Amino acid sequence: MSFFSNILSYPAFIFFQITWLIHSLRRPLLLVSALCILTNPHAAIRKLKLFQVSFLYLALCKDKKWKVPSTDPASFFPKELGGTAPSNSSSSHEYREKTLILIRHGESTWNDTFNAGDRSKLLFVAFFVPNLLYAILMEVYYFVSGKDSDSWFFDSPLSAKGVGQGEGLRRFLKKERMRLGVGTRSNATTGEEKAVRLLLAAGEESNPTSQVVSSNLRRAISTAAIGLADRFAATSAKSDDDGILLIPSLQEISRNPDALTILPPEGKSRPTWCDDDIDGLSPGAFAELIDSRHHDGNKSLDSNGLVRLRQFCADVFDPSKIRKDVVIAAGHSLFYRSVFQVYLPRGTEHISKKKKLVNGGTVMVTLREASIDDGSGRRKEYMIDPNSLVVVYGGFGKHTKG
Repeated sequence: MSFFSNILSYPAFIFFQITWLIHSLRRPLLLVSALCILTNPHAAIRKLKLFQVSFLYLALCKDKKWKVPSTDPASFFPKELGGTAPSNSSSSHEYREKTLILIRHGESTWNDTFNAGDRSKLLFVAFFVPNLLYAILMEVYYFVSGKDSDSWFFDSPLSAKGVGQGEGLRRFLKKERMRLGVGTRSNATTGEEKAVRLLLAAGEESNPTSQVVSSNLRRAISTAAIGLADRFAATSAKSDDDGILLIPSLQEISRNPDALTILPPEGKSRPTWCDDDIDGLSPGAFAELIDSRHHDGNKSLDSNGLVRLRQFCADVFDPSKIRKDVVIAAGHSLFYRSVFQVYLPRGTEHISKKKKLVNGGTVMVTLREASIDDGSGRRKEYMIDPNSLVVVYGGFGKHTKG
């Protein structure tokens, strides 16, 4: 292992750099903090509460303290539905299915600061301290200027690269739309074409059969707005029932501050630096797209990723939240990898169980629900049909397309 790889493997390296910077800047930071509290106490207090919440979750959050259940989800579904149970296993079981199109958000400012990504590890290490200093100065700027709904670290927004990745999805969909029904696509499959039509609401602008949802984190919301801007531009003229519905169960599985939402419960989503100038959408359209009626704040400290995975599946089939049979969800890498690990049959080998969906990557699956009468009531079990998975754009790890 190289010298730089060794450095990158030690969290102590990052901790040392952060400690050194804070120590070096402690006096001016204290002075600025005092001035902010005096000049704009409401914003300053809210900002200080965000820092308090961040440290609380870093210390006590149990988000990753769970294991993939040993029970095979395929055992609850008959063979004709992609499972392993006998076809006549139980007449008391009821089955439903919905189509899911999963979109991973673009790169965030947190990723830009702390993850090498596709950059050279040598360059990442060489510029780590300057990049970290810039990030801290941006956070200080937000604090000094009273921007209590903006943060570089907490609920981090898209980076410039992340915006480009969202625009990449949009360009792909625009190009594919020109080919729909023409029969000139050399690599197209029926599944891919169906996904493109659903993502764009092509031919159904006045009454889309799909519902766009997002996690309550800003980078996912922005990616949905940018990547699907052409859809929203088309549907806004013909329908008042198309937007981005926030589903808190989609919140990322992590204890880091970037996985904590800055949006208060049922609060109005404020545009980040990239949201007021989305090509194709009119100024101010972003805020009108966001529906936060189901947003009830941050995940609880005693929750974990598995709890929210199950809740997300329940939300998908809950008609009081999502009425439509196609759900387009903008979310996160660890959450989606966990979805595949938990709900694909145990005997199914697929790259989605091991590799993350790339930034802007988009896949389509069929999610099935089994309602089982166990004598004491009905319980719900879920499975992804292993034969339904279609990579629409991007892909997993280095295996990308589009």
